[in-house]
Amino acid sequence: MNILIFSKSALESGRGGEYFYIELATGLQNLYNITLLNTNILISKKSLLKEDIKKKLRRIKRICRIKFAILNIFNKTFTFPYPGAVLKLYRKIKENDIIYTSSDNIKVNLLLMLFSLLIPRAKFIIGYHKPLYSEKKFSIYNIRYRTSILFFSLFKKKFYHHTVSKHTKNYLENFYTPNKVIFLIEGLELNRYFDYEAEYNRSDLLKFLYIGYLDDIHKGVGVLLTSIEELLKDNENLNVFFEFAGVGPLESNLIKLEEKFPQFIKYLGYLSSDKLSECYKRNDVLLFSSRMEPFGRVIIEALAAKLLIISSKTIGSNEILKGKKFGFFIPELSSKAIREKIYEIYNFWVTNPKKFEEFKNLAKKYAFEKYSISKEIEQFKELFCKISKNKI
Repeated sequence: MNILIFSKSALESGRGGEYFYIELATGLQNLYNITLLNTNILISKKSLLKEDIKKKLRRIKRICRIKFAILNIFNKTFTFPYPGAVLKLYRKIKENDIIYTSSDNIKVNLLLMLFSLLIPRAKFIIGYHKPLYSEKKFSIYNIRYRTSILFFSLFKKKFYHHTVSKHTKNYLENFYTPNKVIFLIEGLELNRYFDYEAEYNRSDLLKFLYIGYLDDIHKGVGVLLTSIEELLKDNENLNVFFEFAGVGPLESNLIKLEEKFPQFIKYLGYLSSDKLSECYKRNDVLLFSSRMEPFGRVIIEALAAKLLIISSKTIGSNEILKGKKFGFFIPELSSKAIREKIYEIYNFWVTNPKKFEEFKNLAKKYAFEKYSISKEIEQFKELFCKISKNKI
C-alpha cells in the first residue's frame, strides 16, 4: 500500500503538527511505501533545524516539497500554490492509495476535493491537530475552519477525519458520519526517556520548566512571565529555578527578566531534540500556560521524564490530566492563579518529598502506558487496513 503523508507547512516550523508528521512517517516506513510531502510555508520562525529533520528522517527515501508563492501585506501572510506545485501535488496523490494531511489551508483543501473527483481510488484522511475555534468569534481563523468543515461535509464518501481529541470528535460528528470520524491517540517517541531510571536525588532547588513557542496570544507566556516576576519580587528566598526553552516574539521580554533575576531564571533558546530530553530530565515541574490546545504534546514528553504539571485548562490538557495526581490545574490563566499554584507545588515539595517522588513515578508510568508511538502506529495500521477494505 502506498501512503502519502502531507504537511501543509514546512517541517522546519517545528510545531506539534510537524513533529506528528515526522514521527508518523518514520513509524510507518517499515509497513508501507511512505512518501512525506511538505511545503515551503513557514509558520513564524524556524523551530526545527534541518539537521534535526534529516536525523529523524534518515531512513525515509521519498521526501518531497511543493512550493507556494508567499506574500506579506499589512502584516498578513497570503500563500498561493504555483501551477507547477498544483500539478506536482496531483501526481503525488495519484501515485498513492491513502493520503493523510491536515485540515488547515483552505486553498489546498479545495484542491484535495477536486483531486478526489479526478482520482477515484484515492482516499483521504484529514487530521485535526489545532483548536477548532478562536476566542474571537468572527476571526479569520474561525471562518477558515468552519468553511473547510462545511465543504468537506459535501464529500463524505472519499474523506475520513482523524482527531487526537475526543472533544473535537464529538464536534465533527455534527457534520460527518460518525464512523468516518476517528479518534486515535497521538503517540510520541519516548525512547529517549528509557534510561531515566536512576534513584531520585533531591536537589536544593525545585526546578520549573517551560518549553514551547514564546507568545502570549496562544501560549499565554506573557501572563506566565508576569506571574514569575511577581513571585520573585515577593519572595527571593524561595529555593526555585526556572528554565525556558523555545523561540518566539516574547524572547526579548524573557531575556530582560533573566537579566533581572539571573540567579532564578535561565533562557536556553532553541534546543535540539537530544538536548531537549536532557532538559526535561533535570527539571521537576512543567509550566503549561496555553490558552487553546487540542493536544498537549509537551505535557506527554514532560510526564515521560517524570515531571509534575502545572497546567491551564485546555481541551488537550484536560483530556490528558483530568483526575491525575500529577496534574495541577490553574483555575484561570492569570498571574495570581499561576503564583498560587507554584506556591502550592513548592510547599508540597518541601513538606512531603516522598509523595512528590511517588507522583513523579506515576507520571512516567502513565505516559509510557498510554502515549507511546508504538500504540499510535498499531492503531493507524488497523485504520488503513479498514479503509483499504472499505470496512468504514
